[in-house]
Amino acid sequence: MKYRYGNFNGDGTEFIVTDPETPRAFDNFLWNDAAFSNVQQTGVGYMDYQVGKNEAVQLLTGIGRICDFDVFGRDHLMSRLIYVRDNDTGEFWNVNWEPVQRKPDKYECVHGLGYSIIKSSTCGISSNFRIFIPPGKDPVELWTLDTGNTSGRKRRLSIFVYNQMQFKFKWGYDSYGDMIFRSSWFSKKQNAVVANKHPHRRPHDYLTGFLAADVPIVAWDGTRDAFVGMYHTLRNPDAVVKGRCTNTPGSSDATICAAQFNLEIPAGGSKKINFILGATDCENNIVPFRKKYFGRFEKFFGELKQDKADMSARNQVTTPDPQFDIMLNNWIKQSTLYGATWCRWGWNGYRDIVQHGFGVVTFKPERTRAILLEALSYQYKKGLALRGWNPVDEKPYSDSALWLVFTLIAYLKETGDFSILNEKVKFYDDGAASVRGHIETALDFLESNKGKHGLVLIKFGDWNDSLTAVGKKGRGESVWLSEAYAEAVREMAELAGYENDGKRKKDYLARYERIRKAINSNAWDGKWYTRCFDDNGVPVGSSTNKQGKIFIEAQTWALIAGIADEKRINETIKSCDKLLLTDLGYALLYPTFYKTEDRIGRISCMEPGICENGTIYSHTNAWMILGLLKSGRPDKAYEIFKRITPGYLSGKDNDPKQSCPPYIFANCYFGKDHRNRRFQMEFTWITGSVAWYNNVLLQHMLGARAEFGGLRIDPRIPSGWKKCSVERTFRNALYKITIHNPDGLGKGNVSVKLDGKPINGNLIPIMKAGRTCTIEVAIS
Repeated sequence: MKYRYGNFNGDGTEFIVTDPETPRAFDNFLWNDAAFSNVQQTGVGYMDYQVGKNEAVQLLTGIGRICDFDVFGRDHLMSRLIYVRDNDTGEFWNVNWEPVQRKPDKYECVHGLGYSIIKSSTCGISSNFRIFIPPGKDPVELWTLDTGNTSGRKRRLSIFVYNQMQFKFKWGYDSYGDMIFRSSWFSKKQNAVVANKHPHRRPHDYLTGFLAADVPIVAWDGTRDAFVGMYHTLRNPDAVVKGRCTNTPGSSDATICAAQFNLEIPAGGSKKINFILGATDCENNIVPFRKKYFGRFEKFFGELKQDKADMSARNQVTTPDPQFDIMLNNWIKQSTLYGATWCRWGWNGYRDIVQHGFGVVTFKPERTRAILLEALSYQYKKGLALRGWNPVDEKPYSDSALWLVFTLIAYLKETGDFSILNEKVKFYDDGAASVRGHIETALDFLESNKGKHGLVLIKFGDWNDSLTAVGKKGRGESVWLSEAYAEAVREMAELAGYENDGKRKKDYLARYERIRKAINSNAWDGKWYTRCFDDNGVPVGSSTNKQGKIFIEAQTWALIAGIADEKRINETIKSCDKLLLTDLGYALLYPTFYKTEDRIGRISCMEPGICENGTIYSHTNAWMILGLLKSGRPDKAYEIFKRITPGYLSGKDNDPKQSCPPYIFANCYFGKDHRNRRFQMEFTWITGSVAWYNNVLLQHMLGARAEFGGLRIDPRIPSGWKKCSVERTFRNALYKITIHNPDGLGKGNVSVKLDGKPINGNLIPIMKAGRTCTIEVAIS
């Protein structure tokens, strides 16, 4: 596909942005276990770090997220700036285009899996600026700047590097004032510009930031006032205009780390500078970072590249759709892994981090296990769980603990590690229980907390965070939560059946039938399922409402959980197509709220077309795709996938996806009723939907699905795909699966050959670890 602002490389592991002036940030996330960084197509952005369990800190200025609601513009994102000054002419520009914004002769920003590289050429000077975070637990970014002279004559240049240091505590901890505790200086011993925050009260001592280099720093500034000047801006800073930093330390002001390097480069020559941007607890402890990294950047970059290559290779798919392959093999996994590491900009929303654990189960199950055990420790003894942690939010949401079921069952099926069920984990408030005990406590709470319609009480809230007033008196009921509960007990019944536990299986199936009956008896609105009932029993998401008549999530889970029969499935899909379907997928609700409804809450007060109020949510579209696949509609599922997924273009001149990065999912697209940015992405990278796309596409569309007793082969592929394949890793064995669809059926009966021999049914037995087997599948 031809994109307006760039293109993929051959294997789709990189997207090359060819124009720095994109209509929104085309951004990348880099991370390890101690830090994460946002790097936009011009290199600017932010860096946050967290050492161990200490309070997290924003090192560079920025609000800790892509600024989709930002009212301050881009000024506070101006770090990682590289200025080049020609000392013979006084001309200057940025390697990364902004903020000087001098048009380069050539510009590329390569966003790869875990790194970004900016390549530009201006006035006969080429620049290659690479940024990555090495694997491990060091809160550092590693930069390499390679400056080349293509002008045919000797050049005398000055390089200026600029970062805005902030040290903002992220968890609400604060001390009197902020800037009055900041200082910065130059350390000749470390060849680094160092910044520090030193309040009397502080959560920890990791408040020293630094920019170190392996080439001598000839001048520096520690305060923005000195570098920029009183009446200048970063577009024409004093130091660059005059050709010299002033060696001014920072003190209770806008603290920066700015460094100057003077280079003489012969015609055809080049010079390289390596940098470490990082954080530690004191100046002397910069030494270990210098010793560890300088001279070994390529080693650490090679380790990062190999790690990502291994990730892409695991469960690699080949289909007739190149964009499908690029997303599933590379970027969906990468985004899911970011979520499983740092979740929501470092904050672990309970449902979010647990779903990301679900997302990585097919390629990093050890992380799934760790997430499960940690999440269980934030569950209350009565069954509910916190809203989130890191930092802790003790508000108990009704749905939080429910997600544990889907992640646990997926983990058990993928790994066969049933020992986890017996591990003891403490509750957040009091006591302890086995993992199984925690799960049963969560489900028992939901079973025993139902309203007058026999549906689960919404209490403080469910997946839709903005339905804040529906159950504030304790009587409101959630149809969606009841559907999700139905699916959870159905999956637990399957586990009990595998374990030959007839008593538990009977109990869970009885619960399933009760809640299914209650939903169908009380929540069917005539053409779709109602979303919830408020404290007075008045429906929300009903044809009787003027705003928010229909919500997509109640429809999707009616399909997923087997709540709807075939007639109601058809009616539901028809209603969704009529009222919710857009060129970019299904909107979350219709009509958008324009007037406040106190009985419903926050969602009714929001501006139209943002967050949950009429946007096109990636999450709910993933659920609809799963529901469509489970109900036998693969072509419809594929259609919705292409609508919601970035990178698929309509060919229209005004296609809104041309203004969006084609390699990464966002939380949602702004809705059609947004006042000024219809269909623009809201919060790239920050979405639990990728966890579902990874599992739904691999296990339900391609049909290489983990089960307790083996690998189920059950493809439900687009009818137009005549052949596709997947190299599926399962229980430490490799299954090379080729799916043949000669008649264009896409689904139906399948015949399976294992290593050339036909087998009965479509369940491949568990193979010996290390074995590779070949599976041929024919759909008829």
